[in-house]
Amino acid sequence: MKKKKENATFEFLETCNFSEVFRHRSKALDSLSTLEQPDAQIGHIRAYHDGHVWRGSYFPCRNYLRTSAFDEELQNIYQCLVTQLHTLEALCAFCEKYPKAKIGESEYHFFMNGHAADYWIRFVTRSNDYNLYLKGYAKGLYDRLEA
Repeated sequence: MKKKKENATFEFLETCNFSEVFRHRSKALDSLSTLEQPDAQIGHIRAYHDGHVWRGSYFPCRNYLRTSAFDEELQNIYQCLVTQLHTLEALCAFCEKYPKAKIGESEYHFFMNGHAADYWIRFVTRSNDYNLYLKGYAKGLYDRLEA
């Protein structure tokens, strides 16, 4: 019997509706960064467009929060982004449609509520820069801690 595939369509939000994840921060032993990270941050993909294709790498933050459902969802979102925004020009054109998401001269922030995690998507529209950051955060982490 085939397992029913869940709808993988998600809505981009221009404002964050899971801001509680940014209030509690600490050093993450699994992270390459020495800076404090949100306690709910699972990991992120950082990617750049080399003029031909997107090149991305995954960076862990808190592996104990990582699940196979998160891995699958993160990869699905990433593949959708790099397929739909297949060039830096396509990325720029997409971002220009969302002036509320503009943070600086060439940076845009979007948010997404997934099934396995919540996501912060940062697009940088400068060439020769890391152009896409897809950060995943555990859903309901603080609700579980307070229960």
